[in-house]
Amino acid sequence: MGEAIEYVKIPRKIFEPISDMVKVGLYKDEQEALKQLVHDQAEQKIDYYGKKVAEMEKKYDMDFFTFEKRIQSRVGEEDFEEWDDFIIWESYVTASRYWEKFL
Repeated sequence: MGEAIEYVKIPRKIFEPISDMVKVGLYKDEQEALKQLVHDQAEQKIDYYGKKVAEMEKKYDMDFFTFEKRIQSRVGEEDFEEWDDFIIWESYVTASRYWEKFL
């Protein structure tokens, strides 16, 4: 047997622009349009978070995993700026991985 299909209700005001894109020939159907829009959004997010990660890599001259080991192995006084950067950097890496699932 085939895969079960699930349906979602979408308000007309949200669906109409998608339907209009299909009518003018940008996409073959609404499903393709939605998939492509999600794909495009994912690419934009990955690009954004990739740039943020690159900024942190440049600031500390290392990748996230090396920085994480440095933070975790620190003994004694904490460097609060580094700890704050670690939390932010980790969120960038996590967000990028999340959006990669949609490609």
